[in-house]
Amino acid sequence: MRPRRVGSRAELTEFIELAPRLARRRGEDEHYVPLFASDIRQWFTGRGWFDQPVELWLFDDAAGRTAARVMCHRSPALAKRLGDTRDGPPPLFFGALEASDATALETVIDFLIERAERLEAPRIFGPVSPLPNVTGGLLTDADPSPGFFDTAWNPGFHWPAFAAAGFAPWGPAHTWEVPVGTIPAARATAVTDAEWHRHGLRRRRVSRFGLRGFADRLLPTLNAAFADLPYYTQISAEQLRAQMQGLSALMDPDLIIDIVGADDPDDAPPRCFVLVIPDPAPVLRRHGGRLGPAAITELLLTRPRLRDAVLIIQGTDPVHQGSGLLSLAIRALNSALIAGSYRRLRVTFIAEDNPASAAVFERSGGRRLHRLIFVDRGMPIAAQPTEEAR
Repeated sequence: MRPRRVGSRAELTEFIELAPRLARRRGEDEHYVPLFASDIRQWFTGRGWFDQPVELWLFDDAAGRTAARVMCHRSPALAKRLGDTRDGPPPLFFGALEASDATALETVIDFLIERAERLEAPRIFGPVSPLPNVTGGLLTDADPSPGFFDTAWNPGFHWPAFAAAGFAPWGPAHTWEVPVGTIPAARATAVTDAEWHRHGLRRRRVSRFGLRGFADRLLPTLNAAFADLPYYTQISAEQLRAQMQGLSALMDPDLIIDIVGADDPDDAPPRCFVLVIPDPAPVLRRHGGRLGPAAITELLLTRPRLRDAVLIIQGTDPVHQGSGLLSLAIRALNSALIAGSYRRLRVTFIAEDNPASAAVFERSGGRRLHRLIFVDRGMPIAAQPTEEAR
């Protein structure tokens, strides 16, 4: 197979359209999770918030058909979080990985190793997209459940191919699924105004028009709540706004929980928050990840019929952790899911070394769904010439 770097608009379109085409060929078009086409375009043009070079590569088989793709990029912030503080070239990160079969994937893996050698990268790590923090991952189990928004899905041949090439698993995690109809009553009783008042709290409502204000308020709590996680890089206001762009078409205001103190000012950061949206993955699959006018119109028209919800992120200000805030927030969320006739809640990426977060959903009757890992491969460091050799 022959690699070629994307260098034209036509090749960029080919890169974007390859994922749905390969999914259809494998009969997995109802399982894969498309990346936003707008994100891929920004990586290619360098016009988004991400300020590091991004390479997009396509791979052609012997018949000249495109059979795989991959993205290569660098991220000093993520490299530092992963413990790479040495001087010299940074790690090679990869993402947006698609392959028609195991043979095509093995070619991509060989290419990544050769690329890392040429760049003198000390390690290869992925699949991870150049987003504000680690987003991506690789499914290790052949779970029949489809992927869902803001998470990963891949065919079963991916992990064996990486393992055979010397990659080790990093940061095992799971997605979770909570059947709404079986949530225990104690975890789904709506929080009354009197109860909020008794705890010295209030819930701020978030409208579609107020989503940007919510993002701005959210930022300090978000960064503080996740600062100790090994994969988390601090997010700027620009980055968060970019990631929340388009959510106004997806959101159900009742599923966004924003809790502050009763006497806190209106623009105060939340003490605890939960961001949940109806899962748009079925619509995004039909449009190949393009969130254009047609997809937005379909989302607005069909959103009341989207019965699966996705918890994108939740967090509590460390100052207020352990005070029962999260239990109130989950009760408010669960009661809204029931009132909205949702079928299930799905939760993205809870690491195995974070049992406290997993317990929140286990107490609501949830179960582990997909198992995710990142793959990591150290590269030999070129020997420095001796004094005699110099």
